[in-house]
Amino acid sequence: MPLVLRIIMVVAGCLFLILNFITYVKKNLTEKFTWMWTIFCIVMILSGIVPGLNSWSFKFNSWGYMALCIILVLIVQFIFIITKEIANLKKRNKELAMHVSLLNQENERILAELEKLTGRTKAEL
Repeated sequence: MPLVLRIIMVVAGCLFLILNFITYVKKNLTEKFTWMWTIFCIVMILSGIVPGLNSWSFKFNSWGYMALCIILVLIVQFIFIITKEIANLKKRNKELAMHVSLLNQENERILAELEKLTGRTKAEL
């Protein structure tokens, strides 16, 4: 049973690492989140491979613990999806800030042009 848990840990770590890089390449994840998930995946892989780090697997000796590990993998997957959505929202927020800035500049230019044409100040317009 401990060998199966370690193999699952290594395979899950490799799959998350591949998923991490695919989402980064598609620009769905920021560099900060990519590094965080890369470190997490490396720790998962090392905890299944390195003998000093896999002593946890000997404490799990029934199928109930196996189900718990699968549930934990699903929770980590859910957290990864949430992280991806947060990165997308940050990107959209940055784009919106740029659009607002451009609109403010255009508004200032139009108000300055109206001042020249009408002779009124910005407050009067």
